[in-house]
Amino acid sequence: MNSDFTANEHNGDHKQTTIHKQTAMFQPNMPQGVSMAERLLWEVNADDHQWRHQYIGQMPDFLAKYFSRRYVDIFHRSGRRDANSFLRKTVGQNVLPRLQLVKKRYQFNHYVSGIAPFPFIEQLEKVATYDRKQLLKLAHEVAVFISGNYEHYSLAYSQQHPSTSFEGDNKLFSRVAKLYELLAKLTLQCNTNPPYWYRFKRGRKAPSIDQLCSGMLRMMSARWWYFRLKRLRDVQSEHMAIAVGQVQQAASPYVSRQALREWLEQKRRNREFFKHFDLENEEGERISLADSVVHSNANPAIRRCELMVRMRGFENIADKMHCVGEFYTITAPAKYHAVQHQGGFVKYWDGATPTDTQRYLCGVWAKARAAIARAGINIFGFRVVEPHHDGTPHWHMVLFMLPEHLQQVREILGHYARQEEQHELKSDDAKKARFDYRAIDPNKGSATGYIAKYISKNIDGYALEEETDHETGETLRDMAKSVTAWASRWRIRQFQQIGGAPVSVWRELRRLREMHLSDTKINAVLQAADEGNWAAYTQAQGGPWVARRDLVIRLSYKHIPFGSPYGEDVHSIQGVTSPFLPRMEFICTRIHQWSIVPKTNTASTSERIVYKRSKKFSSWSSVNNCTDEQFKCYRDHRIHIVEKSTKLANFSAKTADNSY
Repeated sequence: MNSDFTANEHNGDHKQTTIHKQTAMFQPNMPQGVSMAERLLWEVNADDHQWRHQYIGQMPDFLAKYFSRRYVDIFHRSGRRDANSFLRKTVGQNVLPRLQLVKKRYQFNHYVSGIAPFPFIEQLEKVATYDRKQLLKLAHEVAVFISGNYEHYSLAYSQQHPSTSFEGDNKLFSRVAKLYELLAKLTLQCNTNPPYWYRFKRGRKAPSIDQLCSGMLRMMSARWWYFRLKRLRDVQSEHMAIAVGQVQQAASPYVSRQALREWLEQKRRNREFFKHFDLENEEGERISLADSVVHSNANPAIRRCELMVRMRGFENIADKMHCVGEFYTITAPAKYHAVQHQGGFVKYWDGATPTDTQRYLCGVWAKARAAIARAGINIFGFRVVEPHHDGTPHWHMVLFMLPEHLQQVREILGHYARQEEQHELKSDDAKKARFDYRAIDPNKGSATGYIAKYISKNIDGYALEEETDHETGETLRDMAKSVTAWASRWRIRQFQQIGGAPVSVWRELRRLREMHLSDTKINAVLQAADEGNWAAYTQAQGGPWVARRDLVIRLSYKHIPFGSPYGEDVHSIQGVTSPFLPRMEFICTRIHQWSIVPKTNTASTSERIVYKRSKKFSSWSSVNNCTDEQFKCYRDHRIHIVEKSTKLANFSAKTADNSY
């Protein structure tokens, strides 16, 4: 069991004891068990403590402190009457109902206990307030609880239904499925979807025995639980911040101050990590990890330049094909917006998150795209997602099409964008706010120029020092960090190519320099990518309306058995291939396998500590492979289960230990 996942169990008790001692010494009349926020208010006005508790006591600590500070400011500035009116009207009548609406979405539903009463009810209800150490501790405890249930049920089931060496696949699947479902029900109680759960319950193709076993390994892993609980905590805390008005133009546009601080801190920690490590291949060659990041698409400047190259390439293709371009904006109905543009809560808000709104917009686009395809219309272009000041996403799109299709595309997009909540669209301004279009006039500006500002604003704010954000009134460059933090917190994909050849193939081909083959079609694609000519690359691949099955060059993958830490097979990119290559051979673009290593063998103690800590949190990728011991462990488990069909209980204890 990995001790890195275990926090000091006595820290919380020690801290609480210290608070009690200070209370007894300096505030002897204060009731026991009050929160830090209520301690602050007691110092200002002890007489109204019981009355205030109905407002402040219903909030998580990070929100209670926020409103307590506002109460104190009003108390000192305007007196007790105005401060209490603020709690009664602003908090009691406006904030708390919205907060309760959000809390209902994450309400704990306890319906199965396992071998012992489910012990995490209180922790799960407070997860939005947890810091990293508390999340690590809870993740460890949940993993141990799930592992204990696994051992108990696997042993009990194997005793009740002894297996035989001639047991068929159907019976073996039934054994594994029953055990998987028991663990999955425990996992669902933590507001977390188990791996392969939707396929297991509703999928057209049921998960395999291998996948169910890998899913159980994940559910018994403290590492897996840490990232799931952290995600749950991030979403809940930011959702609550939106509900109470902490995310808006008057407070913190796009994203809460806490989320922005955490994003900036994570960026700082990443930079510090990069400084202390290199990438080393199997031949012992080393390159700086920091330099490799700077020269990759992780660099915002490179990402912005690539998007501009692709957008410009599409525009050049449109000019040659005599297509016209149009700029579209799609927003969501009022129920998805938490705060009005000029301030004040939207009374129709239904508790939607930015993720809910993005899902709605994706649904609108899916229906519109299908209708456009049914009409026999071909389009290509780009989509950009950005937030309103309250964090609600909206879409901008630049689409190219033949002139005779322009009006029909407008009507289709407008129809589906305005289909929901039509009662709101009583005026032309309301209709325009939901869906707007602007024809791109080459005499006034290019299509690339239309979208360049949105690309820059949503990445690094390049060349936008003098541009003002109409949502916040601040400069676009200053707001770029908040927009990027917003996309990171809600995991929203900001940029999406529509039509054309895939950029993943383009990036692989850019690794090849001056390569020439005998086939002219392949050479045309290789040359265009080598020159950085997106228009030529797209045309050589089959044009802006090419189907994936008709691409000249596509990705080639290699199959890695047991490639993930949980025993799952992995398919990773090894190069590119083409139907025009003899015997469907592939061109290798990834010659070396790179691993993250400390900069030197004489690394300082602090560097070794950073490395030790980083390994347990590093993502599973081509530069972070499992150790031989892990590989052998998971391989042996799967062979033991699938090929020999012996009792699941025989490997339960080892599974629980190695999954941490």
